[in-house]
Amino acid sequence: MEAAPVRPFLLISPAFAPQTSVGAFRWVKLARHLPRHGFRPVVLSGTFPGDPRDDGLLAALPPEVEVVDGYLDPAVLAAGAALSAVRARLPRPPGRARPLVGLRPFQALTDRWIAHAPHGARAAVALARRAGARAVVVSAGPYSACPVGLHVKRALGVPLVLDLRDPYSLHETGSGPPSGLAERARRALVPRIERRWLDGADHVILNTRGALEAYRARFPGLSAKSSFVRNHFDRSLYAPAPAPEPPRSFVILHLGTLREEASADLVGAALRRLIDRERLAPGDVVLRQIGRMSDYDRGCFERLGLTPFVEALPAIPQREVLGALRRAHVLFTMFGPHVVLRISAKTYDYIASGMPIVSVTANREVDELLAYRSDNARVDPGDVDGIAAALARHLARFRETGALPAPAAPPPELSSEAAAARIAGILDGVIRGADGGAAR
Repeated sequence: MEAAPVRPFLLISPAFAPQTSVGAFRWVKLARHLPRHGFRPVVLSGTFPGDPRDDGLLAALPPEVEVVDGYLDPAVLAAGAALSAVRARLPRPPGRARPLVGLRPFQALTDRWIAHAPHGARAAVALARRAGARAVVVSAGPYSACPVGLHVKRALGVPLVLDLRDPYSLHETGSGPPSGLAERARRALVPRIERRWLDGADHVILNTRGALEAYRARFPGLSAKSSFVRNHFDRSLYAPAPAPEPPRSFVILHLGTLREEASADLVGAALRRLIDRERLAPGDVVLRQIGRMSDYDRGCFERLGLTPFVEALPAIPQREVLGALRRAHVLFTMFGPHVVLRISAKTYDYIASGMPIVSVTANREVDELLAYRSDNARVDPGDVDGIAAALARHLARFRETGALPAPAAPPPELSSEAAAARIAGILDGVIRGADGGAAR
């Protein structure tokens, strides 16, 4: 019996390997497993010259996956470099330290890829045509890539799938009152823009059940053409983790960037409460922060008297993540109280490690992800006492045993293999639907 033909599709993913931003990993993992389901990703990406890189991510892709780093417009890049050189020579007045920020669609409509979209659209059509793409998928954000996907659909008559990694018009940063007339105008404009994208798509993917339900309620036309596919872990992207030596200190580990929605204020308050209650000294406990943090976060730790308890380490390659997670007693993730539709992507790396997790989030959907370990805990962001108590339970075990916890087997339904199977089903459905429509 002959094997089913492998169907190529164009993946417009400006954030992709070798970039190490959180936005790149979802589709890197999916691309590794889709060929065995009969789909060949042809990726159009856009890596800026200064982006942090991990070329091992490219090397981890199977030979069927083609990556063309051609989304960015060379002329726009050159103009941007010239403007940056001029700005670098201008005096910069000192400003107040602020936390790093992520996506905030109601504070800024643009992203750093938006000026490259016209060039990206031309490159996308040419690449899709050359590859014989049967469908086009947009990994959004950046959300400025959504109209690029619509352009490819119109130009070539292929179905379009939008994968919304985060909510856009329903982003939780719009949950409070607007800060002024400009933000009020953006709050009116963003849903209209997004509705046009969603109406033009053949299928829309969200990555949490809560986000899917919220989008279907806001945009009823999505009910028959939307689904959710969670973020996921790919154990084969990690180097094997050797048996670690038990650390002398109790180690709380946070992986990834500290930012406005997950800042030092939240973890710092809980750590301070734990230290005071348990009468801990430097060397008894350490918060190991792996990844970026701002001067704001450093200042917060200093104000709370936590600097001797914090170990700040730079970001590490994905292949080293498993080993780092296995050297901690408890893994910590957090979101502020307004975040109810998203789940921190690092949660899936934590699950892959099998180590205990304390997740500080108001999103109750996290409970089902953590159910595989009885000592995992989700705590409301406003419950500082509860966060400290959850950490104290793991501290008590460390005091009793002096050992690291034994890893648990992660749930296979949260693996990249399982997610790729669901994506393959979606691609098969939109391609069959397009073929059927063409036949009629």
